[in-house]
Amino acid sequence: MQNLKSTVVNILRILGKIVKAIVITILVLILLAVLTIFAVDRWVAWRGGRAIVKVEATEPPYDAIIVLGAQVLNNYYPSDMLRDRLDGAVELYRAGLSDRILVTGDHREDNYNEVGVMGRYLLEQGIPEEAIFMDHYGLDTYDSIYRSHHVFEINKAIVVTQTFHLQRALYIARALDLDYQGYATDTRTYRTSLYSFLREYGARLKAVYEVISDALPGRMDPPMPISGDGRDSWQPWGEPWTG
Repeated sequence: MQNLKSTVVNILRILGKIVKAIVITILVLILLAVLTIFAVDRWVAWRGGRAIVKVEATEPPYDAIIVLGAQVLNNYYPSDMLRDRLDGAVELYRAGLSDRILVTGDHREDNYNEVGVMGRYLLEQGIPEEAIFMDHYGLDTYDSIYRSHHVFEINKAIVVTQTFHLQRALYIARALDLDYQGYATDTRTYRTSLYSFLREYGARLKAVYEVISDALPGRMDPPMPISGDGRDSWQPWGEPWTG
């Protein structure tokens, strides 16, 4: 009986050590994950943030003003966050920084068309039709930046969005060796600010992975130079380009 009791005690002691080792390992992995996320966040913020400028510090002319998409309401109205981006683009256009605006966002479904809403809003602000270009397949920030150069042949641009997003967009642009600067449109506190802040940690990890892996966008299309007529881009392209 004494031997059995001693055996049980030894087994429990061994199990306790195993559990302790597992717990310590899990805690170490969690700590490493947190440190990695924090390091990536700070790296992206530093790399991208260096290219954010005030209007008076811009270096026109730019090939285009690029507006990154965001949520639209009822497939007709821009959200507050998106409206502020568009107003920023109008301000830069009227200041003479470029005579072309590229709006890029999600238009995978007929009943959700970010770029159509963005284009309509710009028209309402008096931007000429031929100056408005639409990228219907800017499905994420990496795709938008990549396609702006490889499809629309933009080499020098000023990107318009909020600071948290702009840092990531410009990090991607710098990694792709593009001469892009950024204009921040932080004009208010948004209802989705907390969600956007938390989501950005994952988005920055994804952006770093896309850069390191030399990722291609979800879709490529034939060149549509920004020097042309924007109205040619208003309808989604047909089949993806494989050339």
